[in-house]
Amino acid sequence: MRCLGRRPSHLEPTHEKSYTSPPRKLVKFFAQSRDRWKAKSRAATTGLNRLGTRLGRVERRNAAYQEQLAVLQAQVTEWQAQHEQTVRELAELKKKYPGIRVEC
Repeated sequence: MRCLGRRPSHLEPTHEKSYTSPPRKLVKFFAQSRDRWKAKSRAATTGLNRLGTRLGRVERRNAAYQEQLAVLQAQVTEWQAQHEQTVRELAELKKKYPGIRVEC
């Protein structure tokens, strides 16, 4: 069944004027538009490159810190073992010589 009535608005013929710009204005407009786009693109690319460089430096610095941390942790473990050994030796000396006084 066909619907009787008005056509949808997008199917109505339009009687609007179509405007055209002279080519000299269009050329100038498109050249400016292109130049703005290029400047924006270059700025974004430069920013990305700088961020990439910065990220690389941060990652290298982090790797160096991780290596340094591993060395220091090994050193701390070694010192803790030496401390425990010294405490045991001190306890043995106190047992062996009960009258000895130890001051730190």
